[in-house]
Amino acid sequence: MTPTQIAVTIGGIALSLLIAWFFWLAPKRKIQVSSNTSGVQEVAITVKGGYTPDIIIVKSGQPLRMRFTRQESSSCSETVTFPDFNKSAKLPEGEEVIIEFTPDKTGEYGFQCLMGMLRGKLIVE
Repeated sequence: MTPTQIAVTIGGIALSLLIAWFFWLAPKRKIQVSSNTSGVQEVAITVKGGYTPDIIIVKSGQPLRMRFTRQESSSCSETVTFPDFNKSAKLPEGEEVIIEFTPDKTGEYGFQCLMGMLRGKLIVE
């Protein structure tokens, strides 16, 4: 192999590792949600290259209000889905969208964009 081929190969491997780290291994931003005075658990989520926070810990049996604000124009982030709760919502850029439901079973439930590129986790305790 020539020095150029070696450099290109090493660069490709390094880029692949960076991509894997970014999508699957990067530290997650999590938040423990508490109830407000009316007994509703409420959390604000920013959508910009991912969900922030992307791990949300809530209590079972208490109403949950999730306020999504999309701050990007990527078509991937136009919709958020909660398949285990049969919930989804369109997220217009720059507008707050509220999703409300009461998680009644403990466990870990994923949420994501339609393409599955942006992912988050709802942990119900």
